[in-house]
Amino acid sequence: CEALERLVTLHLTNPCTDCPNETCDCRADLAGRLVLCVGGRKPLVEQYRHLVARCNGRFDHHDGGLEDSHHRLEAMLAAADAVVCATDYVSHTAYYRTKRFCKRLDKPHVLLGNSGLSAFALALERVAS
Repeated sequence: CEALERLVTLHLTNPCTDCPNETCDCRADLAGRLVLCVGGRKPLVEQYRHLVARCNGRFDHHDGGLEDSHHRLEAMLAAADAVVCATDYVSHTAYYRTKRFCKRLDKPHVLLGNSGLSAFALALERVAS
């Protein structure tokens, strides 16, 4: 909740839509890195994308095997700089593939217990540090 509150507070007090993010000390800075979200609630994907953009990052999404191919997941994992996996809305196959891939390649990753926005915001802070 605190991570999401920091982002919301920043947005309400400093609506810096033209901010290049490099000078903003109040938010996690992803420094242009590509964050892949595996799973998560489909209605929240655009909000995840917006949070990543506000943290100076790029966003990609794989639905965790519901509609997207598992074969596509490997290529997306390889291209990502960091991975966030929402374990409550993902297939078992995609979860285990993601976990093994990230550990094997020592890729920064966060496994979320739920796919809410506050959990995602906290994951972005962890990935950025």
